[in-house]
Amino acid sequence: MRGIPLGVAVVAAALYLLRLGHAPYVDPPEGFHAAIAHEMTRLGDWVTPHVNGVRYFDKPPILYWIMAGAFAAAGVGEAAARVGPALAAVGIAAVTARLGFILGGGRVALLAGLMVIANLGMYLYGRLVKPDMVFILCIVLAYTGFAVAYKGAGRWGLVVFYASLGAATMTKDVLGALGPLVVVGLFLILTRERPLAPWAPWWGVLLLLALVVPWYALVEARNPGFLWYTLVDNHLLNFTRHRLFPDEDVPLGTLQFLGVTLLAFLPWSLATPWAVARSLRRPWEDVTARLWVLIALWPIVVIGFFALSPFKLPHYGLPALPALALLVARLWDESIDAAPGSLRPRALIVPIIVVFVLAALAFGLAALDRLPLPAGAMGNVDLATRNLAARGQVSSPAPLEPYLPVLHTCTVICGAGALVLAWAAWRRRPALGAWAAVAVTLAFLPAAGDGMALFARSRSVRPVTEALVLRLKPGDQVMHEGPLENSGSVLLALDRPVTIVNGLQSNLAFGATFPEARDRFWDGTRLAQEWPKPGRRFLVTGVGPERGVVRMLPPGSVRLIAKAGGRWLYANVEN
Repeated sequence: MRGIPLGVAVVAAALYLLRLGHAPYVDPPEGFHAAIAHEMTRLGDWVTPHVNGVRYFDKPPILYWIMAGAFAAAGVGEAAARVGPALAAVGIAAVTARLGFILGGGRVALLAGLMVIANLGMYLYGRLVKPDMVFILCIVLAYTGFAVAYKGAGRWGLVVFYASLGAATMTKDVLGALGPLVVVGLFLILTRERPLAPWAPWWGVLLLLALVVPWYALVEARNPGFLWYTLVDNHLLNFTRHRLFPDEDVPLGTLQFLGVTLLAFLPWSLATPWAVARSLRRPWEDVTARLWVLIALWPIVVIGFFALSPFKLPHYGLPALPALALLVARLWDESIDAAPGSLRPRALIVPIIVVFVLAALAFGLAALDRLPLPAGAMGNVDLATRNLAARGQVSSPAPLEPYLPVLHTCTVICGAGALVLAWAAWRRRPALGAWAAVAVTLAFLPAAGDGMALFARSRSVRPVTEALVLRLKPGDQVMHEGPLENSGSVLLALDRPVTIVNGLQSNLAFGATFPEARDRFWDGTRLAQEWPKPGRRFLVTGVGPERGVVRMLPPGSVRLIAKAGGRWLYANVEN
C-alpha cells in the first residue's frame, strides 16, 4: 500500500507530461513568463528578474529558475517552459496520496491522489507556464509535514513544514507562508492544543526566514522600493483596490469566483459541503480525527478569504483542491465501507450522473451547432477575454469545425460514464461509482487538452511573430500597444527590445520607474510623432483598429501586414 503515491505519480505523469509542446504559448500569460526566464539566463542576473530590459517584481524567482534550467537542458520552447509546472502537478498528486495514506489508509490515498489531478482546474493550470502548481506543491508538502509531526512521527515533519512555507513564499508571494500559518493557528486554537510553543520552534522560524529574507533583502538593496511595492502596493492596496501601480486584470465577483472554483473541481465539488461538514463534526476522539479538522479548515480559509476579498482571479481557489480531494475521498471511502453515519451510495453517485448527462448533452448539442457558448462565459474563466471585454473589445469566435472531434469524444466519454454510474447507483455499488467517475475524468482530460491546444492556436501570436521576423532588418524598431504580457512570446523571437505604447497598466509599471526603462514606454502622442520619421517601424497590437493607437497615426503611413490570433501587425513601410 505504501507504493500508492508512486502509482498515482505514474498516472499523473502520463496525463500531465505528454505533448507539453503540442500547443503554442497562450498569451497572456505563458510567453511573458518564458521571456523572463530566457532573459534571466541571457543577462546572468539570477536575483532581479527582467523582461524586455525592464525590471520585473510581481513574482519571486523560483519558477524562472526552474524554467532557466529547463531551457539550458532542452532549449527554449513550449515543452521546456511547461515541464516545471507539470512535474509539480505530478508531485501534488503523489504528496496528496501520501497525506491521504497518513490520514485514512490506502483507499483514501488512492482516491485523493487521483481526484486531485482528475479535474479540469488542476489539469489546465498544470500544463500552463504559471507558478501556481509549484506553489500548491509547496503548500501540500507543508501540511503533510505538519501532519507527520502532529502524529508524533518525528520532528522532521516540522522541518518540512517550515521549509515548504519558505519555498512557497519564494514561488508566489508572502501569502504562501501566511495562509497555512493562519490555518494551523486556527486549528490549534480550535482543538485547544497546549502548549503552542512546540509548533513554532525557533529553528523552524529561523529556517523559514533563512529561505526568504536573503532574496527579498538583496532585491530591495538593488532595487529600492521593491519591498513597498511587493508588500504594500501589490497586497494591501490591491486588497482595497487602491493600487498605485495597477495592472489591467479585472477581478471576478464573489459568485463568479465560487462558481469557477466549483466548475474547476467537478464532479468532486458536488460532495464538498458534506465532506467538510463531516470532518468538522465532533467528537474528535483521536489525533487522526483532529487532523481531518485541519484539512477542512484549509479550503475554508482559502476559498473564504478570496470570496470576501475585493480582488480575486479564476485560479485563486486552486490551492484548496488538494484538501477538497482528501475530504471527498474520505466521504467515498466511508460510503464504500458502509460506515456508521456515512452517506448512502446514491447520494454520492446520482449528482455525478446528472453532471455527466448534462455534459454529454452540452457537448453533443455544441457539435451540432445548436448550443452556442453563453455570452460572458469565457470571461469568467479566461482572464484575457475578461480584460478585453472590460475595454469594450470582443474576441472573435473560433470556428466550430476544428473542435468537432473533441466535442464528439467528450460526448461519448460523458455519456458512457453516465450509463456505468447509473448501473452503480441502481445496484448501490459505491466502489464502482467512485472508480467509474475517476476513469471518466481521467479519459476526459486529454480531450480537454486537445481543446485547449486548439484554443491556444486560435489566440496565438505566433503567425504575427513569424510575419514580423520575416521582415525585420537591423535597425528596425518594434513596438507593442498595450501591456507587453498580452503578447509576451513575441520577445522570444526577437533580437532587440520592444517599445511599449500605452502599456503602463501592467506588471511592469513599477519597473518602468527605474531610469533605464523610462524611454522604453511611450504614449500614443509620442508614437504619432515618431511613426512618420525616417526609419522602419512595426507595431504589434491586440487592440482593434477602431479603438487602437493606429487612429492617431498620419493617414497613408499605416500598412497592415498581418492579422491573426486577435493581433494586428502594422508597418510604416511597404511589405
